[in-house]
Amino acid sequence: MRTVASWILNLFFPQRCCLCGKVIEWRQTMCDDCRREAPVVLPPICDLCGRGEDKCSCRKHRRNFERCVMPFYYDGLGESGIAQLKNAADSAIADGFAVEMAEVMRREYGGIAFDCLMPVPQFKADERKKGYNPAALLARALSRRTGIPYVNGLRKLFHTTPQKELRAVARSGNLLGAFTVDEPRVAKDKCVLLVDDTITTGSTLDECAKMLKIYGAREVYAVTAACSVYSVYKDDKGEGI
Repeated sequence: MRTVASWILNLFFPQRCCLCGKVIEWRQTMCDDCRREAPVVLPPICDLCGRGEDKCSCRKHRRNFERCVMPFYYDGLGESGIAQLKNAADSAIADGFAVEMAEVMRREYGGIAFDCLMPVPQFKADERKKGYNPAALLARALSRRTGIPYVNGLRKLFHTTPQKELRAVARSGNLLGAFTVDEPRVAKDKCVLLVDDTITTGSTLDECAKMLKIYGAREVYAVTAACSVYSVYKDDKGEGI
């Protein structure tokens, strides 16, 4: 029944490629051109930052989350796909990314039993202004795809300067104290999967994971739709973060 319903729904709301936005067949997530040209993260990968070993520069820099994995690099088609996700509340784009994210999770996290997944939150005023949270779109789609319960367990307490506007050295301090957990029971003794659209230095995921562990989370893993091509642990003056 779900397959028939999905087919009928697609007649009115066509499936679109999650990277370029082209209308595609309803069982696909990417068009054939993007499937060939997509900047895919391929193994062997770093067991911390999730990038291919040829693009990893994290130097095993430990974080509060155990690992992060992702299907794409934020480059070329990967960047255009994330732009689609960020600029329109399009569930079809989120669903397409979720399929690719779930596949990476099966490969890298196959033996892990997650108790719940949580999106990285936006400050409420920022979310109201935009109308939606891209990370929440991804998290809900991923929950439907994997069966892992969706929990809106984190809250952002105040507006912060967008991370992409800051040098690497300033990113961790920018988010200090920005997140909280309202209900300790959602984290206590749980294995949590954090979901976001992109990762660069990992400062945002790190701050979220720190708060979850303060409130008793057993382990925190992460999955994103894309990552910067190289992990950035120095700013443009060569200073470490």
